[in-house]
Amino acid sequence: MKKKTLICTLIFVMVAAMSTFTYVYAAGASDKQQELNDINEEKDQVSENLEELTSRIEEQQSEVDQIESDIKAKEAEISAAEADIQQTEKDIEERQEGLNERLRTMYKNGSIGYLDVLLGSSSLSEFLTNLEMIQRIYKGDQDTLETLEQQHNELEKKKTALQTEKSQLADQKASAEEKQAALQEDKDALQAKLDELNEEADRISSEIASLQDKDKVYTGGQFLWPTTSTTITSYFGYRIHPVTGVYTGHTGIDIGVGTGSPVYASASGNVIVAGWYGGYGYAVVIDHGSGISTLYGHNSSVNVSVGQSVEKGDVIASSGSTGVSTGPHLHFEVRINGAYVDPLSYF
Repeated sequence: MKKKTLICTLIFVMVAAMSTFTYVYAAGASDKQQELNDINEEKDQVSENLEELTSRIEEQQSEVDQIESDIKAKEAEISAAEADIQQTEKDIEERQEGLNERLRTMYKNGSIGYLDVLLGSSSLSEFLTNLEMIQRIYKGDQDTLETLEQQHNELEKKKTALQTEKSQLADQKASAEEKQAALQEDKDALQAKLDELNEEADRISSEIASLQDKDKVYTGGQFLWPTTSTTITSYFGYRIHPVTGVYTGHTGIDIGVGTGSPVYASASGNVIVAGWYGGYGYAVVIDHGSGISTLYGHNSSVNVSVGQSVEKGDVIASSGSTGVSTGPHLHFEVRINGAYVDPLSYF
């Protein structure tokens, strides 16, 4: 009887101890998840600011590109105007030189005027011929002088217009430099926030690892491609950031896909993050066991919740462009114990 009582007592103690351990573990996981939720809430405002900043950068870049295009067009107009002015000056010079040459010839030949030519005529016929010749010469000189005057006036107008275009070009260049400086400031600010988010993401990585089931072993084999598109727009590793233009690390792969396309779980597991996730926008993180987790970011909506068990191929979200994103795509990550690895090695 005593032995039976002792066994019952030991069983009761073991059950109580296991219940306490389970409660403590669950409470710890719950606290950790709540901490993650609190962090994500704090990052919501930062992410909204990032989206606004990214949008402003894109608008500013568009304005700068348009101004630079206008500058190139204006420079082409100025070059054409300068070439036109040079040609006009050359024409004036040639006409002026022709007139001067004829006058020099007349002077060298001792001519003292049209009247002498007429009076030197030996007959009425010669007189009429000389008169006609003098009239043609006079008309030619008059036409030349009128043409020269017109060309001089045209030249002055072209030079005035050229100065106006150069002044406008200088204003456009000043505006471009001002906008370019403002654009660079915004890009620097965005990069600083991205760096801050990356540091935060690295810290959260360890927390994600702490939420994973250490005893669960991954047996799912090769991953399933997470969406309908197979177009990779950005690979894992270092790249030029599409907004800031800075050479920086890329923690996953970007798959170009339109908004609203289904996003599939690449393998079976438990959802440990679901909802707004800072720069990732609406995101899902799944724990697959053996320290392996996958992240699906920038979605337009999320179809699962934290703690939910999902099967490979389940639709867990709809693709989009939320968070820090330049257009609709799926950002897909694979982590081992929280550390980033190349996702392509799992397909």
